[in-house]
Amino acid sequence: MKTAAFACLAAVLIAGCGTPSREHDTPAASPVVDGHNARNALDWDGVYEGTLPCADCPGIRTRLTLRQDGRYELETQYLDRQPRVDRVEGSFTWQPDGTRITLDQAAGGRQYFVAEGRLIQLYMDGTRPQGPLAGNHELQKVENTGR
Repeated sequence: MKTAAFACLAAVLIAGCGTPSREHDTPAASPVVDGHNARNALDWDGVYEGTLPCADCPGIRTRLTLRQDGRYELETQYLDRQPRVDRVEGSFTWQPDGTRITLDQAAGGRQYFVAEGRLIQLYMDGTRPQGPLAGNHELQKVENTGR
């Protein structure tokens, strides 16, 4: 009886030492990337407007114009405390993934995620706002500048 149990155990051990299955040797399938991103698939150039959050005022009225040649014009006005619009011009760069832009230092290096018909202002560390107030960080496209 002990010999039969030992023989079964040995057979199980030998079977477990066989050639490893190929499914564990290959990495998980990576997602197929088709090369489309905001930069090359969306009509992103144009004028975007909205009121962005402000820590110590009702909001910052914002108008951002993006041009096809990589230039921008940013107009901001702090509501209830700034009587005139502040206007800066400069250039922006696309991040390598083609979904985000960064304005130059004239605009403090602000970053935006480019979506269909809107821009989402990112935090300074490049992360997207989350939660129920995330929509307050959006600028809506109001005008095309043409290609």
